[in-house]
Amino acid sequence: MNSLPEDMIYEIRSFLSITDFRSLLSTSKKMKYSKYKYQYLNLNKESSKLFASKNKKGKLFRSEILLQIVNPNKQLSLNLKGCDGITDVSMLGNVHTLNLTGCNKITDVSMLGNIHTLYLTYCDRITDVSMLGNVHKLCLIGCGRITDVSMLRNVDNLRLNRCDRITDVSMLGNVHTLNLRGCNGITDVSMLGNVHTLNLTDCHGITDVSMLGNVHTLNLTGCENITDVSMLGNVHTLNLSHCYYIVDVSMLGNVHTLNLSHCYEIVDVSMLGNVDTLILPLVNI
Repeated sequence: MNSLPEDMIYEIRSFLSITDFRSLLSTSKKMKYSKYKYQYLNLNKESSKLFASKNKKGKLFRSEILLQIVNPNKQLSLNLKGCDGITDVSMLGNVHTLNLTGCNKITDVSMLGNIHTLYLTYCDRITDVSMLGNVHKLCLIGCGRITDVSMLRNVDNLRLNRCDRITDVSMLGNVHTLNLRGCNGITDVSMLGNVHTLNLTDCHGITDVSMLGNVHTLNLTGCENITDVSMLGNVHTLNLSHCYYIVDVSMLGNVHTLNLSHCYEIVDVSMLGNVDTLILPLVNI
């Protein structure tokens, strides 16, 4: 073990739990000496602010942190939530997780494309997210000036809640988990049939969901203009709460979990006997 190069040690680390890796580290002097270099550093808010600082103290602290780890892209998390004085984040692009929630003076995020998990919630001055297509988990809740999300097609987990200037989501069909809650500018979701988990809560512009039958978990709560759900019979978990104009649910008998609360026009649920979990409060049955 003493002869292993450090990049190989890090590669081994990626396949082991923390407990197993610590056990491995105890097997040789080199591994014992190196063990702190393979830890995951989750900096608190004050330490994160210091890391992001451009003054002399910040540069020194940043150097000290980077000496403790091998790969900041896999080992470093920064929490800058609510630090509304931050404007320049260009030097923070080489960390694993970055929380910039509420940093509403940020406008340029073009250098953050290599981050694994990125929170930009309520950073409402951001308009261009075209360079964030390689981010694994991306939260853009309340970023109301964003209009073009076509370059985010490779993001695995994407939250665009209340980004109401977005109208075209046709390029997001390969996203695994997609949250479009409150995106009222969206009318066409026909290209989202391969999404695993899709939240369209309160997307009032949607009328046609016929192409979403292969979605595993589909939330249509408050999509009050939907009337036809006959093509959703293969959905595993389906929430139709507050879809007031749905009448016929006879084709939903194979759904595993079905929420029909506040669907006042439904009177016949006789075909839903095989549904595992069926929620029917306030329905005129």
